[in-house]
Amino acid sequence: MNKTMNTGNRFLDSFKRVLVRFKEARFGIGLIKNLPKVADYFSDRNASFLGKAKVFFSFVTTLIYFVFSIDIIPEALFGPLGFFDDAFMIIWAIGIIYEELSKYKGPQDPYERSGKKVYKDPNIIDDANYSIKDEE
Repeated sequence: MNKTMNTGNRFLDSFKRVLVRFKEARFGIGLIKNLPKVADYFSDRNASFLGKAKVFFSFVTTLIYFVFSIDIIPEALFGPLGFFDDAFMIIWAIGIIYEELSKYKGPQDPYERSGKKVYKDPNIIDDANYSIKDEE
């Protein structure tokens, strides 16, 4: 009995983590805002390989789940309740992809845009005018 409760608690904890990730992704809106980062993320050599693998795995797993007719809870047997596993897969993928993309700051190398160096790092300020005056 105690082993069953332990397994149930672990399952509920992992489900809670998935829902918290989805909430932090602002229910998918945060992922949409981060989509332009995807190309930079995968082409940046300084980005974590493990993070790239997590994003790729979650995307491919979700895609395979929807392309093939594999269902954990089949809609034919359970009716509308069968859509919960489909929704869970989408929520899981959105949460993981958002979490990894939000950690990514962007490559540190500047690129040229209309003659100016543009940094993708939000911590770098471009076009700051300043002057240094020596006190004598």
